[in-house]
Order: sequence, then structure tokens, then C-alpha cells
Amino acid sequence: MLFLKFQSRFIRMFPLSLVPLLPFTVTFIIGVLLHGSGVAPWWMLAVAMLAGGMVVFRRNYPALMCVGVLVGYAVGYAHEPAVPSWLSDSHEQSYSAVAIDVKSYEPTQVVIAEIDSCNGMEIAPLRVKLTVPSSIPEVNERDRIRFSSILEPIQSTADLPGEMDFNASLRRKGVLAEVFLNPDSLRVLYPEPGILNSIRRFRTDVTLAIIDLPVSSQTREFINATLTADRSMLTADMRELFSSTGLSHLLALSGLHVAIIAGVITVILFPLVLLRLRWLRTLMAIIFLWGFAVMTGLTPSVVRSVVMATIFFITYSIQRQRSPLNSLCVAALLILVFSPSSIYEVGFQLSFLAVASILLFAEKLNPFPRRKSLLYGFAAYPSVTLAAMLGTAVVSAFYFNIVPLTFLPANFIGALLLPPILAGSVILLALNAFGFHCGFLAVCIDRMFDILYSSAGWLNGLPLASLTDVYVSGFTLFACFLTLIPFALWLYKKRMVYMLATLVCMIFTVSTSVLADSDYIAGTEMFIPRSRQHTSLLIRDASKLHVLTSAPQRMHEELRDDYTVRYRRYLLTRKIDSLQFRTASSNMVDAVEVDGRRFALICSSRQLSALERGLTADSSCRHLDYAVVCDGFRGDVVRLAELLRADSILLSADLNSRLHSRYHEALTEGNFNVRSLKNSPFVMQTESQN
Repeated sequence: MLFLKFQSRFIRMFPLSLVPLLPFTVTFIIGVLLHGSGVAPWWMLAVAMLAGGMVVFRRNYPALMCVGVLVGYAVGYAHEPAVPSWLSDSHEQSYSAVAIDVKSYEPTQVVIAEIDSCNGMEIAPLRVKLTVPSSIPEVNERDRIRFSSILEPIQSTADLPGEMDFNASLRRKGVLAEVFLNPDSLRVLYPEPGILNSIRRFRTDVTLAIIDLPVSSQTREFINATLTADRSMLTADMRELFSSTGLSHLLALSGLHVAIIAGVITVILFPLVLLRLRWLRTLMAIIFLWGFAVMTGLTPSVVRSVVMATIFFITYSIQRQRSPLNSLCVAALLILVFSPSSIYEVGFQLSFLAVASILLFAEKLNPFPRRKSLLYGFAAYPSVTLAAMLGTAVVSAFYFNIVPLTFLPANFIGALLLPPILAGSVILLALNAFGFHCGFLAVCIDRMFDILYSSAGWLNGLPLASLTDVYVSGFTLFACFLTLIPFALWLYKKRMVYMLATLVCMIFTVSTSVLADSDYIAGTEMFIPRSRQHTSLLIRDASKLHVLTSAPQRMHEELRDDYTVRYRRYLLTRKIDSLQFRTASSNMVDAVEVDGRRFALICSSRQLSALERGLTADSSCRHLDYAVVCDGFRGDVVRLAELLRADSILLSADLNSRLHSRYHEALTEGNFNVRSLKNSPFVMQTESQN
């Protein structure tokens, strides 16, 4: 009965004749999430039986919702990648593949490639992640490449509790293997033919054209990110500034960017209207927008915007009633049917939540009626921004641990300046392509971006400009969205009972967040995360994190910055306020004790020589619980194990692959207890709850 009452109120609030796709879309997403969370298929039999029962009792809307769950689950099941049996083969093979996505982190390249040939034999397509520790040979998107290596199943990148697993989204997209590739074994053959591949590669040409623009380097970085979706040129300072002021959405292509580009296109094609070829202008605009979506990588936010723009153009041409919420549902269904894993991407979530919140709240948050067009239009900027933040602020805090408090003025300035900056950049690029150089336009674009950047810097310098190090649990995230339901009902119905329900939900959310924050995890924790550059022991002692590392002292600040970002959620939940670094001695064995167990880093052959001469930091080094053999050690590992009398030898992830295999084989033959840290971190926890 409660469900039916809510359903009837929902239908009165949003008549399904105006948004017929909304119930099906919501339940379709639920079905995708159920499959992703590991729900067994036989549970869907119960949903199918429930749908049949609803049809019998003529409950059409509940039946439609059940069908949505079934279809969403079926789509997720159909896209579940199958692991080929030969993937576990430990022999080196020669592969031919097409580079789908390339990220450059000087001097490393991370390439997502689709293999279609092994040892010259055609195979079922397999996506792999290639990490190339060199910028040579340079791999571009949609290049045909050849390499020889041993493929390994893709592993989780999370080493500490709460750390984001960057490989999780890749696994959902069908990337099943990874390899740390020797640059000498990689060959770039030729650009893969095909019109879609050519459009995708056009992004590189656009980037090169942007680099040639007569504007400042910061303006080039911004233009490249907002026109090509390539943020590799952005500096860390610009990313942090835009994030802390609530302007990070300007750096990611979204509906605003697509709307500006669509506006420029329609203006350029306006002569077709004078020739009474309006249909041709519409068709060309749609083709150009989809070409833009392909060029930028078909990211969920761009596809969503282009789908909604396409529906707008078509309905406008045939003079039919438009429903933005229906268009949003079509975009979500289209993306998830072809790529159900997109539901787990931060960009997909923020993009759809922002638009849904704007459609749901913006009109009601505007204090002026539409008949007062001037005041209504002026208030639309803050009301739209506030509406978008209602749906996305808590999600951003969940992922990025920051809540910008100056987002209203920052976004007001950004909404005013972004259209002329982007439109001017497109016009400037077009003029440059035809050999016309407009210095005045370049100066105007530079000045507008300077105003945007300096305004963001000024706002960020204000007291309490943003709340940093905010920890939001999954339960708090759910409670915040639960609070939005009575709030929306109050905005539309203006009944006091909904306002009281909103206040109760807010109090509940805040209290549970405070209780979750006070759930401090006491005890001792020690981790050895995986890294190919160095080996570090992370030891938590109350509110301090001690780091014993093989990295030299000059890298301590770099490691501090890296750990502060990578392990932010762990540091927040453990209330760690300082990181203390110490470089392990490379001249003799220096043990560190953690909860009664002794550890030592073996990162130099000189340590073995010192052991043979009887030189150690203290007598406890003659018997260790764990000896961690790291990069830099080139001696006799069996002799080392005999002298140390360690209970276990740990082979770190930064060891050369061949040395790693040789040491593991030698220690195994010598009946020593050996463990590889190549695919999984070392974790030791003695926790107690306060």
C-alpha cells in the first residue's frame, strides 16, 4: 500500500504522459546495478513472476518497472566479458592490436589496446592495458601496434583500505589483461584505416592547432581540455583551483560545451535557412555533433549532451512537444545499452545527476516567475547552479573529498565567460585553418580567460572558500539522496509535512555522518603497497604514518604528495595528520619492529656483504620475520636468506621481472618460505574498535 501511495503521488507530480520513459529508465538502471553487484540470475525469476502477477492484476506501471529491472540485468549479463582460457598461459606471445586510448604521463604511456591477432592468428578481440615506461615509440590513438610479452590478468590497484581501484572501471569495460611492456618490444605499424578511426585521430590535429594559437599557455591548456576532452596538458595547479571553486565541470565536456558548439554550428549554417534548406542545416548540425562526440572519445557526458541535442533538433524541425526529462532518459538508455559499465564512471554519474537535478529543482528554486523575464533570466544562473549542486555536491565529496563553498559566484562568472571563450576559440581555429590570423580575437580570448582564472583564484583565497578532507561514507551518500525526496515534494506541493520530513532526514543524515566519523579504527596497521619505482613500508602509529622506503631522500616530498592524494580516504578514516619518511640503509640490514614482528628492506648487494662480515644495525637483524628484497639487490638471494634466517622472504613489485622469477625459483628450490608482492600488497592489521 505504501508503494502504491508513493506511486500515485509521483504520477500526480510528474504525469507519465509527459515522461513515459522515466519509470522504465530508473528500473533499467537498478537492473544493471543488480547485475554489477553480483546478484544471482535466479533472483530474476522472482522478478519475472512478480511482473506476471502485476499484469494479471492490471498494475501496468509496477509491471513496467519489473520489466525494466529484467532488461537492465539482461543487458549487464550480455556485456559481461568472458575471460579466455589461454590468458593464464605464462609463455611470451606476439600480439597485434589497435590502440583505443592513450594517456601520456612523461615519460610513461598507458595504452588501452584491443588485441585481434596472436602469433599471426586471428583471435576474438581482447582488451588489455599496456604500461610503457618510455615516450618512445610514441603511440597515438587508433594506431596499429605490435608487441611481444606475457599477458597477466588485470589486478586491483588498491593497496590500502579506501583507496580507489583505477583498474575496476577498466575490468567492467572488458579490459581483462595488463602488461608492463618493454619499449624495445613495441612497434607502431600504421594508423588503423576507417572513417571513425580518422575522426578519432582528428583530435590530435585539433590539439596541434590549439598549440599554435597566439594565446597564453594557460589559455591553450583550458581550450584544449574544453574542446577535445584531453586534459593531459592541464597543470595540477589549474585542476586543483577549478576543483576547489566548483568549476571542475568546465574542464570536462558537458551539456554547456555541446550547447555552445551547437550554437556556433547553427550560426555558421544559417545561410541554409535563407535558401529554405532548414532540414539540411539540421542534418548537418546533427552529423557534426556526432562527429564531435566520436572525436572526443564518446564520453558519457558528451554522448548524453549530443543525444539530447539531437532530439531537440529533430523535435524542433517536426514541431513536436519536447520533454527534456524524456531526452535524458533516452540518453541514459542509449549509453547503458551499449556500455552498461558506464554507470560506475564518475563522469556518467555527475553528468546525469546534474541535469536531472536542474530539471527537477531549477525552476522551483528561481524566486521569480517566468512572466518577469528579465529578473527570471538573471536569477536563472544561480538557481541552475544551486540545483546542479544539490544533486552532485555529495557525490563529488564522496569521490574527491572536497566541498566548494564559493561555487555560486564562481559558476556565475564561469557561465558568463565560457560561451564567448569557446565560441571565440572555435572561430579563431577556423580562421587560422584558412590562413586568416586575428590577433584581436586572440587577445580577447586571453583576457576573458585571465578574468575567469583570476576570479577563481581570488574566490579560492577567501576564508572558508572550500571544505577539504571531507569524508562521505556510502551510507551518508544514500541518506543525502533520501533527503532530496521530501525536499522535492515540498518544493512542488508546499506542504508543511514535507518540510518537516526534510528536516528529519537532514538531522538523521548529519547525526549518522558524525557517528561514522567518530568510528575510529585503533590498532596497528602495516602495508607494503605495490610500486615499480621503489618499495615502502607504511606503518600506522596512532595519528602518524611512518614510511620506511627504498626511495632516496630527495624523493620524500614527491612521495608525500603522492601518498596524500592516493591514500586520502585511508588518511581521513584513520585521522592521520602527519607522514614521516625515512630512507632505509643500503649499507647494512636495519630492522624495524611492527607489533612484535621484525621487517627489513634489502635494497642493495652491500647489505649481503655486510652480513657476511657480521655487520648489522643490531642483533635482531640476524633473525627477521620478513625480509623484503627490493630493486637494487643483485646478490645471491639464497645466501641472503640463510644469513638472515627470515621466516619469510618477500619479493617486492619493483624487482626486474626476470630477477623476480629467478629469485622466486631459487628460494622455492631451497625450501624457503617466499611470497611475491607483484600482484598483491602485503597487509598486516591488528585492529580494535573504540
